[in-house]
Amino acid sequence: MINLKKEKLRIVFVTNKINFIGSFLRSRVHTFLNENPVHPLFVHFECTYRCNMKCAFCNVWRKNIFENEATTLELKQRLFDCWDLGCSVTSFTGGEPLLRSDIGKLLEFSSREIGLFTGLVTNGILLDKRIDELSKYTDALAVSFDVNNKQIFNRTRGVDAFEKVKKNIQHAKRMGVEIDLISVITNETFEFIDDTIEFAKSLELPIHFSSVDNVPREFVDESEAQEMKIDETSSVLKKLKEEKRKYKKIHFESDYFKFQSLGGFNNFIRCSSASTTISLKPDASVALPCPFFTLMEIKKDENLRNRLKSEKARSIIEQCGKWDFCEYCSINCMYVVSLIKHPYFLIRWIKDKL
Repeated sequence: MINLKKEKLRIVFVTNKINFIGSFLRSRVHTFLNENPVHPLFVHFECTYRCNMKCAFCNVWRKNIFENEATTLELKQRLFDCWDLGCSVTSFTGGEPLLRSDIGKLLEFSSREIGLFTGLVTNGILLDKRIDELSKYTDALAVSFDVNNKQIFNRTRGVDAFEKVKKNIQHAKRMGVEIDLISVITNETFEFIDDTIEFAKSLELPIHFSSVDNVPREFVDESEAQEMKIDETSSVLKKLKEEKRKYKKIHFESDYFKFQSLGGFNNFIRCSSASTTISLKPDASVALPCPFFTLMEIKKDENLRNRLKSEKARSIIEQCGKWDFCEYCSINCMYVVSLIKHPYFLIRWIKDKL
């Protein structure tokens, strides 16, 4: 007998991959025809800095830098500008993206109207409130679920939200919404990794494990990330490889764990964020070279294409990865986009995701 729910999920999975390939090919043809000054692939869209959690390893919530957020129309225009430059993938992040009242409209515009492969990462607290919009307009939906232990989860995330998030994940599964779990491995969450994997297995959900990032930001450099890291990378990788043999939906990036343990970006793998990624901010400005440090700001009323042609922008793109603040940075999202210039490691990264 055919399992209709599994068949539906398989169709969604294949459709999302087709959407990604289609978005990529369209963007490359558009870039070629328009002779763009840069050839970005990704939009890292911090659509809000507001957050309803206080994660120990994060620093966004620690300082009230909540500038006036742009209107729906202004952000749609910026997303269109990114598409016009050749971007094929947009990742909605924050803060907590679901705190934006217009998130459904922005997702619909990104995914349906301009055809970007559209992903979103949420902490899960508001998942039940926005599940219809998310199921319609995201190609990749990820929910943070670090550990299947109430005390550790709530301490790590800074709020009493364990039961709510867990319930919302189960609700999404019952509705047939395809989601991936993301678990940040810390010295505390690792002790309960078996329980966390069992939760994912009970719902037949993919779960992605990553080591905790120490994310520097120009406006606040304060978090507990460094103290939460596990020193023994080899033991973590050994455990994950053992568990993946039992449950194929466990995913992790072996090279990234090693990259982070060696100190992050260096002369071998330099950050390429300025050339591969448009760092879009809540006020519709664009930051160069990356989402975390701004050496050049392109304001929302400025022409994105023209400003990227400027001598200053071109210099920043050329020098990306060489500044003092780049040294020892190991942020996962910037690591991934930088693999575009390292085909061998990119292929290995893709293999780890399969």
